[in-house]
Parts: sequence; C-alpha cells; structure tokens
Amino acid sequence: MLKNQWWYCYHKALETELLQCRDEGKDISAYEKEAEALRISTPFTEEEYEKVMTLIDKLEALPVSEAYQKNNPDTPEEIHQAQGADIPHTPYDKKELEDRIHGAWIGRITGCLLGKPVENWSRESIRKIAEAGGNYPITRYIRGQVPHDPEDSFFDQPCFTKRCFAEQINGCSPADDDTNYTVLALSIIEKYGRDFTSYDVVESWLRNFPALALCTAEQAAFRNFLIHILPPRSGFVRNPYREWIGAQIRGDFFGYICPGDPRTAADYAYRDACCTHTKNGIYGEMLAAAMIAQAAVTNDRREIIEVGLACIPKNCRLKKNIEDVIAMYDQGIEFTEAVAKIHERYPQELHHNAVHTIANAMIVAVALLWGDGDYEKTLGYAVMAAMDTDCNGATVGSIVGMINGAKNIPAHFTDPIADTLRTNIVGNATVRITDLVERTLKLIP
Repeated sequence: MLKNQWWYCYHKALETELLQCRDEGKDISAYEKEAEALRISTPFTEEEYEKVMTLIDKLEALPVSEAYQKNNPDTPEEIHQAQGADIPHTPYDKKELEDRIHGAWIGRITGCLLGKPVENWSRESIRKIAEAGGNYPITRYIRGQVPHDPEDSFFDQPCFTKRCFAEQINGCSPADDDTNYTVLALSIIEKYGRDFTSYDVVESWLRNFPALALCTAEQAAFRNFLIHILPPRSGFVRNPYREWIGAQIRGDFFGYICPGDPRTAADYAYRDACCTHTKNGIYGEMLAAAMIAQAAVTNDRREIIEVGLACIPKNCRLKKNIEDVIAMYDQGIEFTEAVAKIHERYPQELHHNAVHTIANAMIVAVALLWGDGDYEKTLGYAVMAAMDTDCNGATVGSIVGMINGAKNIPAHFTDPIADTLRTNIVGNATVRITDLVERTLKLIP
C-alpha cells in the first residue's frame, strides 16, 4: 500500500527537521509549541502533508548560526578555501589497477549484502543472530535460519523470512540503493564525461530512477527536481534529511575513476551530493570518494583516512568527529570500546543518529583502522558496530576491496552472487560485475 511507503510519506520529517535545525545552531524556540501540537509522524493525507511542510518551511527560513556556517561552508569555492593541506596527485600502478577496481566493485556489493539483513538493528541484536549461527565476530554472510531456543520470541520476527539473509541469496546480489547509485554514476560519466554537471545528475535521475527506489533526502530532492527546484536548492528545500547518509553512499564511483587523485574525486562527489544534501551530508560523499581514490595507490589505512579528511573543510563537524576516532585508535582503545563511545555520543535509538552521515562515517573509520586491512575482519567490524550497516559495509568494502584487490577476496563472499548484480535502474535490471569493471577501466585516463 502507498501508505506503507514511509519515505514517500516523509516519515519523521518534522522530528528530523527540528533535530537538524538544532545541529545547525538555529533558534527554534518560537516554533517548538507549534511542532509539539502538530505531532504528525508520517504525513499521508494532503492536509497532513501541507501542515507539516508549512512548519518545515518556517524552520528552513531561520538563519544558521554564524559559527556553524563558518565551519561548515556550502559552495565549492568556500569548501576549497576551508580544506586542509594540499594533496598531490599520486601515479597509480597500471598493472595492479584492474584487480584493485574489481576488488572495489566486489567490496561495495558484498559489503552492502553483508549488512543488508541487519540494517539499523542494535549491536545486541546483531550479535545475537550472528552468534546463533556461529558467526561472531562476523566474518561471513549472516544466516537468518539458525539453531535457537523455540521459546525465544526474538527469532519469531517476520524479518527472518523476509530479509536478505545468506540462505536467501540465489546467484546474484539483490537491488539496493547502495549499489544502484554506483551503477548510475558509471552511466553518468559514460554519457556526460568528466565535465558532468549537477544538472546532468538530475537529468539522469529523472530518466533512470523509479521514485519509490529512493529514500529520505533523495526522495525529497527528487520531488524538488520534478517541480524545477534545482541544485543546490534541491538539497535543502523541504528536505529534513539533508545531512543524512544518502550522499555518502554515492561517492564510490568517483573514487574508482580517480586513482591517486582524491581532490578531483571529491570535486566530482560535490557535484553529485549538492543535488540532495547540504554541508556535512555533502562532505560525507567527498570524504568517501577521496578515500577510495587514495586507496588505489596505498594500503595505509590511516593515510587513506587522513587524505580523505584533507579534502573536506578542516573545521567541519564531520572532520572533527573522525579525528576523534583516530585519537581513540592512537590511545590503544579496543574496537568494542571505540564503538561504544560513538553510540554514547550518537545514540542509535534516535533515528536521526542512526542514519546521519557523521555517526556512520565514524564507524567506517573505526572498521578501517581496527580491521588491520583484513577483508573479512574489516567488513565484519563495519556491520558489528550497527547503525546503517549496509551503507557502512558497502563503503568500507569499496576501500578494503580496493586495497586487497579481487584476487584476495574470500570466495565465500563472491561465490553466492555469481558475478551478478540487480538494480532498480531503468534498463539495467541485471548487470555483470565484470562488465562494470571493464566499463570503469575505460573511463580512467
């Protein structure tokens, strides 16, 4: 039923807008009583929608605090001025590149698949299902049908027969937004070239995406595209989800085609991200693209993260939080303690945190640092840390897959998907991963 399509109905839109406004340092005191009185969690009827959006319009019009604006700039020029030290373009090894790019594609797809069945589950629930299958710490796909106490209601949930657990994978990786965007980015570069614009991204979305394949910020922006609200305004008009994780999951391909050139990868990511996001939502995609570009020329995980950070504003919230992760690593804190500290700062019970760019980017950094470059361990850590597990598994998978190359990815990750990916992109229902790799290599100078 249409009513059950939560993101079409702007699920938790007002609650999210209020939290986002507080993050931005806006003074919302004049509207708190009005918001409390409204109490519409998921507007479905036309009347409910207009009530919620009218208040969101008022909140949007409030000024962002001066300090927040200074540290979290918007335009490409402002972002460039606020970036860290210059990063040189590092030559890549042409002999290694094909295997690295293949590994990155496989990493994104299998990392997404690893986290997909437990997306937004708590750490405790993830551990419980994994342990029941003898798979904790997690090193392989999670099974839903596992030995358990028949009196334990945890295993009676409908999700165990409906979600994409290991026993339900049947010769391909199912469609998911975390892989849809990577495939679409490939087609954007093929059609428009490296000089593509944000308007080209909009056109490609309108031609190739069914609306219900989109969530949160992407759903809001798509609506804006249709009524001719174009980038960058499309990223914030009636878009409460503007700093959520949706852009961060779209940056991988720009890293694939810029091996050793993270600045350019980040610039490409900006053109894409500003269509749907603002500030830290944009920086998340820039960070991911830059890290992946650097992973093509080095196996040093810390260097990869620090180069990525140099490509976003030096005083932004995202950078400061990732630097805190690096500090924990340097202090010798254990993986579980580091993850606990992230959850203390950004409790997952508040959905705004669970799908926000910052908390999830911190988990990506934790998985990379504590994972020691080991493919199984790194992907497992990305999922065991909870939050947006398929998104984090996919981003981490791209990076550690680029580091290790396809030849070093365990067969138990690749055999079940049989070199096949499904998408929701018009005309690309099923694609071969090896074909995606071949098409990608043709776009690298």
